[in-house]
Amino acid sequence: MFALNIQDSKSRIPLIRIMNNRYLRILIAEDYKDLAESYKIGLDARGHEVTITSDGIECLQAYNDNLIQNLERGEERPHYDLVILDQQMPGMDGIDVAKSIQKINPKQRIMFITGYANEVIKKLKQVVESVEIMNKPFTLKALVTQVEGWPIYMWRERVKIGFREWDGFTGTSVPVGPSRTG
Repeated sequence: MFALNIQDSKSRIPLIRIMNNRYLRILIAEDYKDLAESYKIGLDARGHEVTITSDGIECLQAYNDNLIQNLERGEERPHYDLVILDQQMPGMDGIDVAKSIQKINPKQRIMFITGYANEVIKKLKQVVESVEIMNKPFTLKALVTQVEGWPIYMWRERVKIGFREWDGFTGTSVPVGPSRTG
């Protein structure tokens, strides 16, 4: 098992975690199935492990079930790396879900994806500071950038084009290791 934690020096929030060839473990609560599926498709394509729930109550249940399972397995980090919440959902709104989750884990990274950003901002006093807000509509690229953090997003994009092009000196990279012979 290989693990790599890269953190934003200001907030100390893990920007990416590589474990068993998976990146971030993300829990999403979104009552619009098509939106939830598009988030999942985009984040899965980046290698993240994504769980979708359709309302606040189901989200909180999934969070608690995941915590119990991971504690039983003795995992070092039993919580999700990120919880993405819609504000307006049936059963329990996003703010109430965030408050419940932060009672369990005050350091949990939570992101609101909502068309009601002003309403969320007014209610943010009820939750801890580790909350981010994205106002709908937005592009999938904007979501991935927010989830991964800009430095990690750019690093992964540059890796796609290859290290020789990345360093700006195409053709000058020297191979190392056993493949160097011959």
